[in-house]
Amino acid sequence: MMFTKSNKYDFDFVKENMMGPNSMKILEEVSESLKFEKGMRILDLGCGRGLTSIFLAKEYDVTVFATDLWISATENYERIKSMGLEDKIIPIHAEAHNLPFANEFF
Repeated sequence: MMFTKSNKYDFDFVKENMMGPNSMKILEEVSESLKFEKGMRILDLGCGRGLTSIFLAKEYDVTVFATDLWISATENYERIKSMGLEDKIIPIHAEAHNLPFANEFF
């Protein structure tokens, strides 16, 4: 796989915000079997510092609910704003067993 989408991102930005393996490359590979459609709502549960949320919003023009327990929503919002994606990504601080969404919202 060539990783044409994830390789476009600044290496230092990705390295600084990774919290394990390169989640953008993993998501790019997984996206070959998933069909993301423009305007779709996606829950990025355990988003960490929001790399996958940024990737989804930029590459697939979807709305992402970037949810994490360990990284604050404010910290992620600053990163989201720096990428110009505040209209596509909603940062949320929540525990996975107590999410603030209606049933079948996603």
